[in-house]
Amino acid sequence: MPETHDFETELANKYADFLSAKEKEILNPDNAGYKWKRQKLESLYQDTVLKSKYPKEKLQTIEDDVQKEHDDRVNQSEQFKQAYKQNVLEKLQPTREETHYKDAYKRQVLDSLDKQPDEKEEPTEDVQKRNQEMKDFEAKHGYEKVYELKREVLDDIKDMDLTPVQKEKLSQIEKDLEKEKAMKLGKKQNKTHEQEMDM
Repeated sequence: MPETHDFETELANKYADFLSAKEKEILNPDNAGYKWKRQKLESLYQDTVLKSKYPKEKLQTIEDDVQKEHDDRVNQSEQFKQAYKQNVLEKLQPTREETHYKDAYKRQVLDSLDKQPDEKEEPTEDVQKRNQEMKDFEAKHGYEKVYELKREVLDDIKDMDLTPVQKEKLSQIEKDLEKEKAMKLGKKQNKTHEQEMDM
């Protein structure tokens, strides 16, 4: 019995090696080395098949099992690649939520600088809706992310053509933001420190 089991294992391993080489050959059709390796492994597998003297049905079962395992591994690898790619893209590209938040904050700052283009005054409902959306975003993402986005907006506005009065107002908004940061993140650090002291 052990010999039979060993033959099965050997057949499975050699067929798996052959499938792997076949896949590499398909992915690299111009590389003669992959073709040579696939042919060599196919020949080794066929030699083992002849030695085993297994019936076709038995061989088919072994091949099907190995093929399924190989396909599952390839699928898992593809899924991992896709998930990783998606994760990287999300980190590289600002989310729609972030862009929306930055636009809303920019509008808010420009309103306070009287720097909006000539247009009708924004309806109170729209202002309230925008403020609520900003609050929801802040609650969801935490202050560190909020500060980072606000800082980006203020840096953008700094590059605009501002009057001395507007520059002064912007400078005050920046100071207020830094105070807000010190207060909010300072509290967070103090809480962390207190928790460490309790441990």
